[in-house]
Amino acid sequence: MKASWSPSLVLLFLNVGVFCSIGQGIRIESAYYGLPNNVGVDVTRRVQRFADYGEPFRVGNETLRIDPSPNHAKALVVIYEVNGRRMSDCVQEGDVFYFRNGAESQSNLEDHRPAIRIIRAVYGTRGRYVDVTDRVRQLAQDSHPFTASNETFGVDPYPGHQKQLKISYWRGSTRQNQQYQEGSLVQLR
Repeated sequence: MKASWSPSLVLLFLNVGVFCSIGQGIRIESAYYGLPNNVGVDVTRRVQRFADYGEPFRVGNETLRIDPSPNHAKALVVIYEVNGRRMSDCVQEGDVFYFRNGAESQSNLEDHRPAIRIIRAVYGTRGRYVDVTDRVRQLAQDSHPFTASNETFGVDPYPGHQKQLKISYWRGSTRQNQQYQEGSLVQLR
């Protein structure tokens, strides 16, 4: 039996594709990848593909399928609209880009600070550190303070010794580093 595509079947598949894209409510206005504070290459169409599914992705040459400046650290700058709100994010090469849902702006209208992007977080002492980046990202998304402790991170990298939490993060275009002693309240601002 020979397979055939009727015009109505083709239209059906096209409509399904359009509805999937619209269903996420994310429209990329522009996306540029290149050296920070310099002209980059336009990757809008590529980033829109991730937006169509609301998928986070690691910023890099392989993912974006281009290397505009070999052997240099690059950044991705994306301006997009989600649920009627215009967003702008800058993510460094190697970090993960997460699409925001717009609720951040609605939850606290007085707070107009840029979003926090966790680069790296480690917990421990005296050369015995464990990577807790994913856990800190989860906790930072809630915007509630949390305690730096073995219980919070589910690990004790050096039993019987006082530990530290070291966090590197971006707040907008500003990179910040913070350290907290075990038992301290962590509130990223």
